Amino acid sequence: MRKLPLVSVFLFGGAAGAGVTHAADAIASVVTVEDAEHRVASHGKAEIFVLARGEQAFVGKLELAGGAAVPEHQDATEEFIYVLEGNGRITIDGAEHAVKPNTAVYMPANATVSFQNGDARMVALQVFAGPGPAAKYDGWEVIE
Repeated sequence: MRKLPLVSVFLFGGAAGAGVTHAADAIASVVTVEDAEHRVASHGKAEIFVLARGEQAFVGKLELAGGAAVPEHQDATEEFIYVLEGNGRITIDGAEHAVKPNTAVYMPANATVSFQNGDARMVALQVFAGPGPAAKYDGWEVIE
């Protein structure tokens, strides 16, 4: 079976290092998506539900509006995406791949990635192997 690397389809800039939790401060948590911190990008085309943020990883539910695009960028940690709904085309280090539901994607640290969403909304689980890149979401508007 061929492995496809995927981009964090919802990355809009980055601020590595912010929001890191230290082991002495870490608190276990259990959260439903309904109770998760919910943020939206200023352009309104991307949303993140923060499911877990720890010292060594970040897990979020990402949503991207139909037709939206993520510009070329790099993140300092490995990233994993699992597509639940929607489709699009991701480019990782110059190689383009189609993504659809049940596609898992791995992006190495510092890979150059971009994404073009299809016509429908995309929903995906996102995992950063280190919470630094997720700090980009700290600037998004909190939805109550």
